[in-house]
Amino acid sequence: MTAPDGPPRQDVDALFERLDDVTYYQVLGVGALADYVAIKDAYHACAQAYHPDRFLFCGDEGRKARAYAVFKRITEAYSVLSDPVLRRRYDTARAEGAVRLPPHERGRRLSAEERAVQNGLARVYVRSARAKLARGDLAGARIDVALALSLDDGPTVVALRDEILRAQVRRVQT
Repeated sequence: MTAPDGPPRQDVDALFERLDDVTYYQVLGVGALADYVAIKDAYHACAQAYHPDRFLFCGDEGRKARAYAVFKRITEAYSVLSDPVLRRRYDTARAEGAVRLPPHERGRRLSAEERAVQNGLARVYVRSARAKLARGDLAGARIDVALALSLDDGPTVVALRDEILRAQVRRVQT
């Protein structure tokens, strides 16, 4: 029997039973080398299949709670794997045997600059460009900001591009 327009109930129950033993990659059904687009697509497929609203009318409060727990883990996996900084931290922790990042390590707020960028993938490139700029990797920052500009040409990305260009000019002048 299935939930109305939802996945088979036993799928939710089976995933819930394994939740403490599966990695974020396994939760989303992607490999460790998956890129941002594959992770985003996997997240949307899982979210559509396991969203708790699909179990609203199943009549089993325990199953609703399990569906909610599964959905929360799917969302957690996506938020960690789609953020390059958190993903590196997670891969390091996973190499040491962890299947999740502790809450204090996975909680990350967007900066005001990141919030101003509308496109999610452009936001990832802006974050990466900012980190490379801080390390002095101007060539890498320039590439990332060009990629961000191809997705979102808003004032925040344009300002970051100009900042990188000014840093390049200063480097040439010294």
